Amino acid sequence: MINRLSIKDSVIHVHVAESSLKTTKNFTHGSLVFDLKASTVTFGKLPPVAAPEGLALAEGTELNFQLVAPNGTLSKQTRSGVLKASEKQPDILRIVGMSKTQRKFPAEEGWGYAIYKYRAYFSHPGLNTNAELPEWLKLSITRQKAFWNRLAWLCREARLKCSPVPTKEIINFVQSTILPEIDAFNIALGRSRGKMKHPAKLKIEMPGLDGLWNFAGELRTRTKKGRAVPAGLLDKVVDFSKKFKADYAPFNEFLDNFMVITKREAATLALRHFEIRPLISAFNAVLDRRKSTKVPWSEGWPLIKYPDSPKAANWGLHYNFRKAGVNSTDLESGKGIPGLSFGPRLNPSDTGHNQLKGVAAKRILREAQISISGDNDEPWTFRFGVLQHRPLPPNSHLKEWKLIFQGGALWLCLVVELQRSVPVPGLHTAGLDIGWRRAEDVLRFGTLYEPVTKTFRTLTVNLQKSPNDHKDRVPFSIDLGPSRWEKRNAIQLLPDWKPDDPIPSAFETRSALQVRRDIFKETAKNQLREHLGERLPAWFNRAGRHGLLQLAEEFKDDGITCEILNVWQQKDEQLGKLVSMYFDRSAKRIAYGHAQVAHDVCRYLQQKCITRLIVEASFLAIVSKHQKTEDSVALKRSQKYRHFVAVGKFVAVLKNTAIKYGITVDTVKAANTTRICQYCNALNPRAEKEEFTCNRCGKQINQDQNAAVNLSRFGSDTVLAEMALHAADVWPTNLREPQASRNTPGEHAVRFSRTGK
Repeated sequence: MINRLSIKDSVIHVHVAESSLKTTKNFTHGSLVFDLKASTVTFGKLPPVAAPEGLALAEGTELNFQLVAPNGTLSKQTRSGVLKASEKQPDILRIVGMSKTQRKFPAEEGWGYAIYKYRAYFSHPGLNTNAELPEWLKLSITRQKAFWNRLAWLCREARLKCSPVPTKEIINFVQSTILPEIDAFNIALGRSRGKMKHPAKLKIEMPGLDGLWNFAGELRTRTKKGRAVPAGLLDKVVDFSKKFKADYAPFNEFLDNFMVITKREAATLALRHFEIRPLISAFNAVLDRRKSTKVPWSEGWPLIKYPDSPKAANWGLHYNFRKAGVNSTDLESGKGIPGLSFGPRLNPSDTGHNQLKGVAAKRILREAQISISGDNDEPWTFRFGVLQHRPLPPNSHLKEWKLIFQGGALWLCLVVELQRSVPVPGLHTAGLDIGWRRAEDVLRFGTLYEPVTKTFRTLTVNLQKSPNDHKDRVPFSIDLGPSRWEKRNAIQLLPDWKPDDPIPSAFETRSALQVRRDIFKETAKNQLREHLGERLPAWFNRAGRHGLLQLAEEFKDDGITCEILNVWQQKDEQLGKLVSMYFDRSAKRIAYGHAQVAHDVCRYLQQKCITRLIVEASFLAIVSKHQKTEDSVALKRSQKYRHFVAVGKFVAVLKNTAIKYGITVDTVKAANTTRICQYCNALNPRAEKEEFTCNRCGKQINQDQNAAVNLSRFGSDTVLAEMALHAADVWPTNLREPQASRNTPGEHAVRFSRTGK
């Protein structure tokens, strides 16, 4: 309870009779009401106290407050605010409390969320940490998992009540009708690849009536695609399902009473306040994701976390801040935030990080401590280490912190709300043409055009340059040359490699590993042809890995056949693990390179004051469509480059990165971008080579650069883009495509000359 107010050095001291959480909350978060007529001040919901003498009050005056403990010492709680007059009550002045502030800052002004994920350590040289989890944290993890499992089980029970079909009746229908007809259908097909699998969800989970309708939809989909289905099975499933009508009242009742259920279950398990809210938010997020993705009724529900599941060891400790959050600079400065505090920065020589160079040398290692009020006001603490690879942004608001143990590693995630620059519509629009083309030691996967200086930038993958030093990195390029790991394991990857030979690139190594695997398979097949002869089945010549495994079952009594297949299987599994490990490493390097190139593109456009970038929409769909229709040798050869570069993933990374720079990435449905001349708008025929000559103006044109320029033009002129999309119908008569024979791309053209584009 507040006792009195006094003024000292222009600061209003708020004296309390006794310390309590209620008094502190009303002081820090409550609204302050000054009654000029009664000369009183009201803090939140506390009783009014007399205003101090000599205090001049007027609209716009800034006041500073300091909380004073009962023994006269200054507390750490302070507050400041600006007085605002009330329109209806002229004798009332107010300072708005925390409860009246915005919960989320407006997105129109550039505010948005960002996650800063830091690596954390249970123990580290130079740090004084807890090597093991404290007992209170172990009990908290157990309570959270039990709470989640209880909600997931109640949700499942509510869903099962929606189906009016008894479980026994579904089991009898599946076992007596669906499974026998599928087995008979597969036996009749023999060795054909058009076999059907058993509906696992109906067979194991028994989701009810909606599961039957889902299976009926799968049968209709197979029919539309021209694939065979058991005769009459669809009609039987539909007739059986039409006898019943689902009743969703039990599940709707569960959703309506969800908050009541959570309070009851939380009280039963004695959950703390910081454990309840994150679990409820995560549970609701799973339910909301089902609505946005439109998944079938039997999929996407919150799952029960069993102790023997693969992710059973994962756990998390979340702490949310209400209202507008807290200032993130309090955490960086060492002042601390509720529940979490950072220690001072440690000397790299004390932690073993003095040998780090380049960007890694800027990382900060410091101690962190979690301190939460537990039972009987007993502090629950846990000390660990945090490695900060980047500082928190200034003028940001910390909304939530999470301590997560995932995949055997400890992470600290900080959710902040920060303000980014708002994209301002500019006069210029850049264009980015996405494609892939092999040129000497690089793979080109994009061409960027910026109209300010009318220059081009090529996005490439360098297959020879090793990414050892970040200082030597070339912008707009992904360095994918041989790394130290590949040089160390060159003999294991490629037994035919000799020390005098050059280190193969990542792309060449991936191709060589696949070729080795195919050689082992063909060697085993040749040995089987010599041994079995005419006893081999008719499908043996086109058999793959699964076919050889099936052959081992059929000739399991033949000792020589089993020996041949066992030797092949051992080599194949050993090489398969090596291929998988190498593919994962190269995929991570490509993903990291995508992020680097995306930042290069955004920084370059930001320097040119360009806030809009145009990328062609649905390009990969166009490629897949024409791959089936044209049967181009060059296109089939180029698919390996498309999978290697992963241009679709790069566009997704670029869109997310552009938000941080205030750049808008738009997609335009355009076609013929490589064929329409950027100078005279003539629609040229498909070109076999990378460069071609315009049939109208006679200028030499590069396909990639021409596409980038046209995308930039189409972004500014929607009418021109619409004409390009339907060039065969609405393009001007004098600009129609000349009546020339369609050229098939040559064997060495590894980039798709886009049809109708």
